[in-house]
Amino acid sequence: MYYIGVDIGGTFTDCVAITGQGEHFTAKALSTKEDPVEGVLAALALTAGAAGTDSSTLLAGAARFGHGTTIGTNAVLERRGARVGLVATAGHGDALKLMRGHGRVAGRPIEQVYSVHGSRLPDPLIVPGAVLEVHERVDSAGKVVVGLDVEAAAAALAAFITEYELDSVAIALLWSFANPSHERTLAAVLAERHPAVFVSSSVDVSPRLGEFERTVATVINGYVGPACSRYLDKLAGQLREGGAGTPMLVMQSNGGVLPVSAAGKTSLGTIDSGPAGGLTGVAALAGVYGHENVVATDLGGTSFDIGLVAGGRPMVTDENVIDQYTYRLPHLDVRTVACGGGTIARFDEATGALRVGPESAGSEPGPACYGRGGTEPTVTDADVVLGLLRPESFLEGRMPLDLEAARAAVGRLADRLGLPVEETAAGIIEINNMRAASLIRQQTLERGHDPRDFVLYAYGGAGPVHAFGYAAEIGVREVVVPLGNGASTLSAFGIASGDIVHYRELERSLLAPFDNAALVDAVTEVSAAARGELTEAAGAGEIHVEVEALMRFREQLMHSLEVTVALPAGPDSSNALLSAFETEYKRRYGAGGTSLFQAVEVFALRARASVTAEIPPPRVTVRPAGKTTPVDSCEVFWPDARKSLPTDVYLGDALGTGVTLTGPALVELAHTTIAVPPGASLSTGTNGEIRLHLEESR
Repeated sequence: MYYIGVDIGGTFTDCVAITGQGEHFTAKALSTKEDPVEGVLAALALTAGAAGTDSSTLLAGAARFGHGTTIGTNAVLERRGARVGLVATAGHGDALKLMRGHGRVAGRPIEQVYSVHGSRLPDPLIVPGAVLEVHERVDSAGKVVVGLDVEAAAAALAAFITEYELDSVAIALLWSFANPSHERTLAAVLAERHPAVFVSSSVDVSPRLGEFERTVATVINGYVGPACSRYLDKLAGQLREGGAGTPMLVMQSNGGVLPVSAAGKTSLGTIDSGPAGGLTGVAALAGVYGHENVVATDLGGTSFDIGLVAGGRPMVTDENVIDQYTYRLPHLDVRTVACGGGTIARFDEATGALRVGPESAGSEPGPACYGRGGTEPTVTDADVVLGLLRPESFLEGRMPLDLEAARAAVGRLADRLGLPVEETAAGIIEINNMRAASLIRQQTLERGHDPRDFVLYAYGGAGPVHAFGYAAEIGVREVVVPLGNGASTLSAFGIASGDIVHYRELERSLLAPFDNAALVDAVTEVSAAARGELTEAAGAGEIHVEVEALMRFREQLMHSLEVTVALPAGPDSSNALLSAFETEYKRRYGAGGTSLFQAVEVFALRARASVTAEIPPPRVTVRPAGKTTPVDSCEVFWPDARKSLPTDVYLGDALGTGVTLTGPALVELAHTTIAVPPGASLSTGTNGEIRLHLEESR
């Protein structure tokens, strides 16, 4: 019996197979951009080989197959989505054009926010001019002010689809979350009379206040839905042909999984699902390792992702930005910056300084050291030049790196900077680590957390290589590489072990002192909606429902000042809720941040319905600690020391439990390398983890 997870990244496709006894096998294959299915099947074949079997046997024995895809993300960023049109209430068809006031800079790097020439409006998602305004109106209380003429609307829809040759329609009517009847009617008309057209309805995708954000969510869902559905259906079909006997589950950005049928309807949830898988895996392992507060860092080939686990639970938010379009959807709060292994370093013509990112070499052609035609210097090339990655050991020797190509690429940049090659490579690493550290500070401090109170988990193919740098930069002194070699495929592990999850939100304004009966009614309504929508996907599993209140001081409209509070149990839940809000608000913003002149408001409720995944905990073979000797020694130019030092090389799989090493050292695993700088130490744990201690590193 196997529990399988596959995660497609920008450079590599990762696969994990967990046996019924908790043993897990991992593999990495290069992602295939033109046909991602090829990369998935290649990773499966490598994983099967690691498990001593073949792909068909592995699939036939799968009790679960989870998958995280970048199809939706790529469709938006590359503008390769569906021909989608927008249906809006008459007079409100320009929501996408008007945007919010910060539309030109939403989601842009900080250095571009104040650049007039560097900012721009995002490219449109809908077919130019494809907006149909229908005559109907519902007010904020859900009362129908202007009824919908169904036949007139049906005729207009038919002409609309034909004129613009649409294969997807997004319906986002004003105040539809207060009364969804008109949207439901239009969706039913489309399903009956235009079955080939994909339908995205705001009441299903993002039933929240905020006309622009709700419209964006609905349009993006319609834009990526057809491509995601085709891809998921194709992959599911090939898996069945390959012997899979269990339905495929699709990773969602909220940290859970859904069956293909449900995931295809709300494809928006697949955007950023890979990073969410990593945070899900971290949350599962943090309890095993005895950590409640964790900074989860995933440094892969294309990007650096960071999320938080606080009090044993991954942090959730509802606002997201993709290509400057802001939308609301409950998802794990994973933030990304372009500073992965494939990030390109360059000479800034304007300042004469070294710049790193945001452009990436990806997997095609990839870093120069890959030998696939890349010529630009990247972070991975800098690692090879410094000696942090040994060319002959990359991916267990299956993909040797080209040292001379890396030196040539970095050397050309060094010539322009007037620096030695090693100094240039060290500068690339330090700038990359600084960008990673800045994102960690942003994520922790704005939530009222001190990063020094957290343990840092480093995973992804490049995370363990660079963790010593960005962890020390933020003052964190303990780094955990979870599952040892499994750290490079931790997102796939999280995808394999994620619960089946569905969120449902309900807009409801309640002012303190709260009416306990009204609060109970709202909680019952949102809980029933979440439970009902998960029933079909849950099968025979037991559904658990948790409810949170989204709160703020009344008239405090900034999204950043909203506070999410778990709903207390008990008969006096309304008073306990108010107390919990005040406690959390003071913790985040300080005791002087509370307002004595505004009422506290619950403006929405969020229910999380889930079915727990019955995945066995990881089993680790505990080997007695013996005398550990290095298998090799090499020269490494350590960025902090600014000189080359003799560095011992160890094989991570050969280290016994309870072993302690001192730096400088390299610990090589099948898919990653752990860099132990001078003055630091490394120890192996009893649950497969490897811990890096940086007390003396800076």
